Amino acid sequence: MKKLAAILAVCAVISGGASVAFAKSAAGIAVGSDNNIRYTVHNMSNIGPAGRNVISNTEQQVCVFCHTPHNAKPSVPLWNKVLPTQAFNMYTSSSTLSPTAKKVKAPGPESMLCLSCHDGRTAINVLHNTSNPAAQAAGTDKEVDIGGGYGDWTGTIAVGTPLAAFSMTNGYGPALGKIGPSDSPNISDTTYGGNLTDDHPISFSYQTVQGEDSKLQTVAYAEAKGIRFFGGDKRLECSSCHNPHVAYGWIVDKASGVGDLTLKPFLVRDNIGSALCLACHNK
Repeated sequence: MKKLAAILAVCAVISGGASVAFAKSAAGIAVGSDNNIRYTVHNMSNIGPAGRNVISNTEQQVCVFCHTPHNAKPSVPLWNKVLPTQAFNMYTSSSTLSPTAKKVKAPGPESMLCLSCHDGRTAINVLHNTSNPAAQAAGTDKEVDIGGGYGDWTGTIAVGTPLAAFSMTNGYGPALGKIGPSDSPNISDTTYGGNLTDDHPISFSYQTVQGEDSKLQTVAYAEAKGIRFFGGDKRLECSSCHNPHVAYGWIVDKASGVGDLTLKPFLVRDNIGSALCLACHNK
């Protein structure tokens, strides 16, 4: 029971609070009332709204695709998936990027959690733990079947199939680590499952970079606008701008009727008038 309480507490911390009703703060920041993962594409269970294209045929648990109360790896935040093991190419191409941000060689631990699905290479349906009797052994882990369709895809995903199997039809690419349907073993290829060169820089100390760049807002200002930093050095990670639990009123290409459309896709605050960008960037 202690671990179950812990996982609920961790989910509340990551997403901002408990679900009550659906609203934002007056400043446009997502509050706990926006959290209802059941009405998002991150709900891959067989219980939930229509319109989701990545759905298990047998798994009834919503949280199990990311969290487990027992035998979690890593233990915080009670993670239920294998983390990526490949090297990553980080965003370093901008001439205006600060020296500190350019030195980052790998995603930080919080971003690695996101990339355990969104690298486009790591299997989305292999979990450390599940009580699903239909789950199959996958080494020391278990495979949960996933059906549904994305574009022309139908059927069930085999063991070890990454999110990229769904990501390149219809022009939508949740598989951030690659820019194509194939999986190249060469880190220099754009189709390699570790290519983050076209994504916003992450995993740098914002407070250090802010001291190097006068065009960045202070940590306190950014936090007041809804940005979340991690660690004592105030690192910027994927979850600085994205909340994986927030309902934003849309599922793939259909309105869900639950959540706030201005928080699409999984934003910590709205980006009306570039408000999310300007929370950090002093332009």
